Amino acid sequence: MKHLFYISSFLIGIFLFSCTKQDRENTVIDQEKRIDTYISSLTDVRVVRRDGSNRIVVKEGPSGADTLAAGDSVRFYYAGYVFSGGKGDLFVTNNAEVAQENNFVTDGAVEKKRIDRKDLIPGLYSGMIGAREGETCHIVFSAKYGFDNTVVYNIPKLTPLFFEIWIEEVIKN
Repeated sequence: MKHLFYISSFLIGIFLFSCTKQDRENTVIDQEKRIDTYISSLTDVRVVRRDGSNRIVVKEGPSGADTLAAGDSVRFYYAGYVFSGGKGDLFVTNNAEVAQENNFVTDGAVEKKRIDRKDLIPGLYSGMIGAREGETCHIVFSAKYGFDNTVVYNIPKLTPLFFEIWIEEVIKN
């Protein structure tokens, strides 16, 4: 009888886990559809899709300017939002103007990062590859390429993200 209890408990656990996993997958599929709908509504922008990330180039960098590759470093300003059919609630920024508009505290210092998988969340990493010095872009991606099923600071789990990025300098390494 005891074995039957353990087997039943195990099977119920597998069922609940598979439902939860399927629910997460459905949530991500829905997010990606909403992101595609948002991108389809835009005009006069260039969209670069790479590994689940969507870079919407709002302002092109100068022709001939350096482009970011894996391993390069970049100096940039950013503003991170929860995706909500576009920019939703701001959760992080180093851009003084954006901070002031949103009553957000920042020191306004430019960020310098190496373009590396271990230093950036997957959606940002993939979205920044190919960006050009002087470019302004939006990088949008589902929770699968962000924080996935984890709560990070004030960002709920399974949240799609929207980043505004201003590339100040590309440093070839």
